[in-house]
Amino acid sequence: MQFTNLFISLLLTTAVAAKGKNGTSTKAVTDKSLCKEMATLTKLVALASNETKLADKTNNNATKIAEIQAKASDASTQLTTMESNTTLVSTCAVIAAAQKTEDDCNQITSMTKLVALAANETKLADKAKNNATKIAEYQAKASAAAVKLQTLQANTTLTDACTSITSAKAAAKAEKGAAASASTSSSAAAASSTSKSSAGMLNAKCGLLATIVMVGAGILMF
Repeated sequence: MQFTNLFISLLLTTAVAAKGKNGTSTKAVTDKSLCKEMATLTKLVALASNETKLADKTNNNATKIAEIQAKASDASTQLTTMESNTTLVSTCAVIAAAQKTEDDCNQITSMTKLVALAANETKLADKAKNNATKIAEYQAKASAAAVKLQTLQANTTLTDACTSITSAKAAAKAEKGAAASASTSSSAAAASSTSKSSAGMLNAKCGLLATIVMVGAGILMF
């Protein structure tokens, strides 16, 4: 249960490290941002060590190849330091698994919609504007999706996680909506209070003005 809560919380985490123009961090560094940095460094080192991909990436430009290799050398040193932190490595493994699970859940949702569309002749014809070629393309994609969908849905651990993710997101959305509603009500109450206060001040000022006029009139009568 604790793992599930951690899993869901990692999926809902949106904080990432952002760097300013001078290279300094402008937001709090999180495990997620560090893991993202590790993944980037790993890809850079792998690219630099693959001559074929490196040449293709740089259009075989010797200067660019040298620049990437230099950056990869620095990245390798930084990566070694980060990987020596076993706690961070373990956390990154959980985050990566969580991200893959969310990706799989998104796939299940989109493929389910595609299969349903292909099975509905009216909606499919409308979607494809009654174009036979496009209809055939949708049906072919749906056929392939159905096979993959069946495999994913057979994984009960995955489907349970997807249900938990959906529920967590719905709860978070509802909580955000409730907070916004409360804020709106509070603002309205404050506005009403301000309006009443202003009206009271206006009445007081009118009363004071009337009193001044009456006193002035009394003085003139004498």
